Amino acid sequence: MSLHSRLAPAAVTVLTLMSCTIRVIQPPASPGPAQAGPGGAGGGAGPGAVRPDTGRPEVPWKPWKDVTKDTRIVSGLFTAYLKRENVYLALKPEQFDRDYLMVTELSEGIGTFLDAGTDLRSDLIRFHRAGDHVQLWVVNPYATATPNTPAARIVAYSFGHSVAQSFPIASIRDTTNEVLIDLAPFVVSDFADLGPFFQFISEFFHVRAGTSFDRERSSFQSLRMFPTNTEIEARLTFRTSGYLGIETLADYRYIPLGVHYSILQLPDVPMRPRYADDRVGYFIAAMKNYSRDTAETFFVRYVNRWRLEKKDPNAAVSEPVKPIVFYLDRTIPLDWRPYVRDGILEWNKAFEEAGFKNAIQVLDAPDDTLWSAEDARYSTVRWMADNDATYAIGPSDVDPRTGEILNADILFTASWIQAWQGEYHEWTGPQAMISEVFREDSLLRADPAGGGVRFRRLCSYSEGLAQRATLVRAALVAQGVIAPGAPVPREYIGQALKEVVMHEVGHTLGLRHNFRGSSAIPNGKLFDRQFTATHGTSASVMDYNDPVVALDRSKQGDYYSRTIGTYDRWAIKYGYASVGGETPDAERPGLQAIAGQAADPDHVYATDEDASFGGYGLDPNVTRFDQTTDPLAWAEERVKLVNRLFDSLEIRLVAPGEGYPKLRNAFTSLLFNRWYATLVTTKYLSGAYTSRDHRGDPNSRPAFRAVPAVRQREALAFIAEAGLGENAYKFPPDLLNKLAPARWYHWDANPFTGSRIDFPLHDWALALQSTLINLLTDPGVLARLRDAALRAIDDEQVVTIPDVLSTLTATIWAEAGYGPGARRARNAGSIRRDLQRQYLNSLVGMVVGSGRAVPEDARTVARATLGDLAARLDQALAGGGSLDAYTRAHYADSRERIRQALNAQMVQTVR
Repeated sequence: MSLHSRLAPAAVTVLTLMSCTIRVIQPPASPGPAQAGPGGAGGGAGPGAVRPDTGRPEVPWKPWKDVTKDTRIVSGLFTAYLKRENVYLALKPEQFDRDYLMVTELSEGIGTFLDAGTDLRSDLIRFHRAGDHVQLWVVNPYATATPNTPAARIVAYSFGHSVAQSFPIASIRDTTNEVLIDLAPFVVSDFADLGPFFQFISEFFHVRAGTSFDRERSSFQSLRMFPTNTEIEARLTFRTSGYLGIETLADYRYIPLGVHYSILQLPDVPMRPRYADDRVGYFIAAMKNYSRDTAETFFVRYVNRWRLEKKDPNAAVSEPVKPIVFYLDRTIPLDWRPYVRDGILEWNKAFEEAGFKNAIQVLDAPDDTLWSAEDARYSTVRWMADNDATYAIGPSDVDPRTGEILNADILFTASWIQAWQGEYHEWTGPQAMISEVFREDSLLRADPAGGGVRFRRLCSYSEGLAQRATLVRAALVAQGVIAPGAPVPREYIGQALKEVVMHEVGHTLGLRHNFRGSSAIPNGKLFDRQFTATHGTSASVMDYNDPVVALDRSKQGDYYSRTIGTYDRWAIKYGYASVGGETPDAERPGLQAIAGQAADPDHVYATDEDASFGGYGLDPNVTRFDQTTDPLAWAEERVKLVNRLFDSLEIRLVAPGEGYPKLRNAFTSLLFNRWYATLVTTKYLSGAYTSRDHRGDPNSRPAFRAVPAVRQREALAFIAEAGLGENAYKFPPDLLNKLAPARWYHWDANPFTGSRIDFPLHDWALALQSTLINLLTDPGVLARLRDAALRAIDDEQVVTIPDVLSTLTATIWAEAGYGPGARRARNAGSIRRDLQRQYLNSLVGMVVGSGRAVPEDARTVARATLGDLAARLDQALAGGGSLDAYTRAHYADSRERIRQALNAQMVQTVR
């Protein structure tokens, strides 16, 4: 395995997630030429400003006919004149100081990190005359105001635009006042700002290689004009000063990328916007309207949605004037097109309930060499090739004035099919696996100023689902559906593909994630195929729904959702149904009536900011990749299932004649699935069930309801046994001795890059168990444990910090004599010694550390816990007995570290 294949999946995920920010930008400071904004209220030149300066004796440009001689004319939204390396664009007077939407994406990738179809940026742009130049402005998107008011002047003076390019005027046509500029310097440039991508790659592989844009090796490729959009293609080259670790390049010194620019005319008649509501999960177009100085906030928030208008406005259900049309690109393998089509059309069930028949249509892309998936007129689904990553994304383009979705594209990597066969990539180590679980949360919180904007639409559902494919494959073998080594039947892969398509289409319809969706399905209904056929395995396909695998083979139902959920139908109704009223404000009563149903158990909703772990992870029912109304019961069953699959794993997954690397990959995958089940239940500790209900909603609930103490203790006991218990990482030596790595040696496969050939079980066990300890002792969790007593109603029981530390200590240091009844100290195995040291480090850190904001009560309880542990270790060492050399040395060292910690001088922060 090469350095690239070992490390790239994590990096690819980050870059892919960055692309999942989905081409949606904030609303403009000015919805168009008629509305005030920085350019419309004293900040921009009007159409008259583009006239040539006839008073000057000479002008610095050539005559129009000389510049355009021997050019090829292309007409549409603009008129272009093409000649060799010149891309002349003629701007009419009315096209100045008018906003357009420009979408930039990759049309040609490199098979790793940067894939064709990846969104790079989406900008409101404006052409503005400045003397003898035309400037390309990137319009400031954050503010607006009513035209011709003092507030409009405030906006104009306060929010400036960025000048992306300044073009010398090539000529001006005397008869029409059209201005000619050469777009080539802009098109053949690094406007997309790809430099940070390469810097990230360099830092990721720990190499010192700079990357720069190579103008001489870059070129303009094509320009196509249509009535409402312009499509421009360029082929760029970036030169590196050294090897970046990307093995899919023909020559590592020259990185080729195709960049596609789409310039779209915004609708002449803006769609009527619809106000967003925090009880229903839509992506939004948000701006500050400084004319709202008497309102509660300057912010106005509109849902992102397609413009659907009924052909028959008086009909309860009508076909739309203009349906949403998705084209299936020619890159999609024929075998999988039916499942993709079904996943898209499944949403018509929700639209019919919202009053639209056949709202979505699916067409095959035409066999036309001029047809292009990058053409902004088309919404598409397409396949792409990536050397490592397995993902799907659903980007869309939005009119920022109103939230209208103009088009969308869904991309799948071709490696999906292999992933669903259970052939997912080998983990480089436990930290790589752990980091993928927490990546979305860490990116969302990484940069409150910028990260919230760049990463608010992260989506790693597809990759997470691929990581769980081994579990499904092993279950299919165990259930007798397939023989060991046999391929997963197409129907099962098709089910998974359809569910991911439904998820990504939901994003393109405007919907955010809903990580509470699975909590609406009772455990008893999860395996009922008759129920899931109409309700799905979750109330929402916008959840990250874990595959449904039954511990009892006779109860197995659908592995994946076959249809959209009850929440999905309700959410589409909020965004698209006719609710009365001809203005956004007039729609409020009808929208309030829909959103007011949030307390309905079928309408459960919580999203990205609710789904974290540790101090941020409050609600145990809001987690990625869990199931049912009782996640604790699901987790207990999942651990039992994985432990059962570990038995005879070789027989289940390795066919005669196959090598053992598949067994190693499957082993780590099952380790991951078992660990994740315990991870989910950490949110019960100091947890609370949250609600977005508004006062006065029918059956409204308080914002926070503490998880009952009995459930918290049950979860803590489960984690202690399943995740931290003495038998958690005991495996037969025969199995461990067959966990061989891949031994291929060629590009993208280098056996010398791994640190170990044998399987490092100690490293895996310590990393996975340390994560559980860190979450259970997270300062935020400990702080919530203290606050829980203040929120307790009447004599409601609470779990305390002493409860948690005493449970963890008794479980982790059981060999030192802890536990019910009198116990003698006994030997601790090597994996247990590692865990005990890690827990000891955590306690010591609470007492003497200065880096973690640990509550003072937690520090004092940790100090008392260390004192008690030291006394136990004294007894164990004094008792003689049969302690082996490892255990005796370990106990003695631990006792000494405790004494040093308790005697250490400490600088305390006064709070």
